[in-house]
Amino acid sequence: MRLLLCLLLSCCFMPRSLLVAQPQPGPSGPAASSWPGTGPSEDEQKILDLVNQEREKANVRKLVWDQNLAEAARAHSALMAANTNVGHVLPGESGVAERMAASHARFTASAENVALADSAEEIHMALMNSPGHRRNIMSPRYSAVGIGVVLRKGRLYVTQDFAWLVPVFSEAQFFDAMIEAINEFRKAQGMRVLMVHASAHLHAAACATDGDVAGVTPGVPGNAKLVLFTLSDPGKAGETLKDYLGSPQLVHMHVGLCFRPGPQYGPANFWVAMAFQ
Repeated sequence: MRLLLCLLLSCCFMPRSLLVAQPQPGPSGPAASSWPGTGPSEDEQKILDLVNQEREKANVRKLVWDQNLAEAARAHSALMAANTNVGHVLPGESGVAERMAASHARFTASAENVALADSAEEIHMALMNSPGHRRNIMSPRYSAVGIGVVLRKGRLYVTQDFAWLVPVFSEAQFFDAMIEAINEFRKAQGMRVLMVHASAHLHAAACATDGDVAGVTPGVPGNAKLVLFTLSDPGKAGETLKDYLGSPQLVHMHVGLCFRPGPQYGPANFWVAMAFQ
C-alpha cells in the first residue's frame, strides 16, 4: 500500500469586534476522471458515503454534497495529478479558502484534506487513522463537503473541501433578514420593534470602512449610537448586537450594509453600519 496524505487545519472567519462611538482551475493533462454533470462520481460517492457513515456512528450530522465545493476540489485534484504532487497550495495556485470562495461557495469555516492512494476505501481508512484528517472529517463545524477524485496511472488523487455554508443573499435580502432577527430579539425581551431607516450615508460607509468610526460619524444624527461590525449570518444579528439592543428607550435604527467578501472575514461577509436613537 502506497499512501500520501496532507492536511490543512480549519480556517474560520469571525465577526470583527464591535466598534462604538458618539480559482485557479487545474490544467489539462494525463489524468482521467468520470465526473458527471452534477453530483459525485462513483469514487467521490464512495468517499462521501464512508465519511457520512463515520459521522452518523458518532451522532454528528451528515455532510451534504455541495457542487461548488466539489468543483474547487476537482480542480485541485486535477492540478495535483498533473504535477504528480500532493499538497494544499501548488505553484501558481491560490490558497485553499480563496479557491473555495472562487467556486461561488459562501461559508464561515473551511478545511481541506488531500491524499493519494490506490482506492477510495484505502484513502478513507488512512484519513480516519490520521488525527488531524479525522478531525476535519468528524467536525460538527462543517455542514457540507465537495470531493474531487482524479485517476492517474492507476492511483487516485483526492481532495476533500469542507465548509460551513451560509445562504447566498443579495444586499436587500440580507438587510431584511437582519432586521427581522433584530426585531425578533427585541420582542423576545418584551420591547417594541425599532423603526428602520435605510441610510445611503451608512451604506456608503459600510462599503468603504474598515472599522474607522471617525470616518462614518459625519452625517449621523448627533444623539445616535453608532455601531460598525461584520456579519455573515443575518440570523445572528440579535445576538451580535445584544449589548446595544437592550434599551427600551430605543425607537429608531438607521442602517446601511455592503457585501464585501475577502480573505480576512470570509466569502460571505457583509459590513454593517448602524445608528440607534
